[in-house]
Amino acid sequence: MRVSNVLSFDLEHWYSATLLRDSVTGPVAHIEKSVDIVLDLLAEHGVTATFFVVGEVARRYPELIDRIAGAGHEIGSHGDTHRPLFDLSPKQFAVELDRSTQAIRDAIGARPVGFRAPNFSVTPKTRWAIEVLEDAGYRYDSSVFPVRTPMYGVSGAPIRPYTLDPNAPFEERNGNGTLTELPLAVFHPRLKLPVAGGFYARLLPTWLLKRGIRTLNARGLPATIYFHPWEFNPAVKTSTVPAHERCISFYGIDRLQTKLDALLDAFAFTTAETVVRTSTDGGEP
Repeated sequence: MRVSNVLSFDLEHWYSATLLRDSVTGPVAHIEKSVDIVLDLLAEHGVTATFFVVGEVARRYPELIDRIAGAGHEIGSHGDTHRPLFDLSPKQFAVELDRSTQAIRDAIGARPVGFRAPNFSVTPKTRWAIEVLEDAGYRYDSSVFPVRTPMYGVSGAPIRPYTLDPNAPFEERNGNGTLTELPLAVFHPRLKLPVAGGFYARLLPTWLLKRGIRTLNARGLPATIYFHPWEFNPAVKTSTVPAHERCISFYGIDRLQTKLDALLDAFAFTTAETVVRTSTDGGEP
């Protein structure tokens, strides 16, 4: 049976990216055009996705967020100010989460049930975030990057959807947690290679991305992949930032739409909420 994968987009301003936020001055937003590029591609393929939206963006562009939801896509929370949890206390995160929840509710008339931390910053250092999310009534999280990278990640974390046990959040075990975790896509049982999206999708060849998703699906596992709408808009590229930041942030932007088009042709994708609901209900997406 064909496995449905999770397609997600983290919706923030391009200059909010960690490597750019301290280097860019006087940026042009480009957010509406970037979203339009993505929405047109998804409509062409008849695919619905999850957009994890920063609260500040929802307050500034409520009509845009409502238009995304009106096209059938899920809206989740991506925090309120795109500050990683590493920079927040539990109390500060609770305030950010409440503000982003309300901004999304005001924009679309419904509260989000899913969350993704900026910079995938749910790690052993910020495991307290799980209790905050549970207390706020969220149903799932998609912040665990199950391979260690220089910026984030949890080595040894599960690669399949699982129930988050607050006492052991990075292990598959029967606990009393209420949150489902949708970890980002990696493949190969020994040397875990990120194929989740973002910079990795811009860097890696399409055939390798397909192989990674196919390998997970062959084991009955959904691949959770992510992008940023600004990654599909070459107009965001600027030469005013240092070369290494420019390379990581903008490499492959001109080809990413073609790559995603190929993935949408090859695999089934749906929203994060759909995969969570069907996995907990024991059904198929």
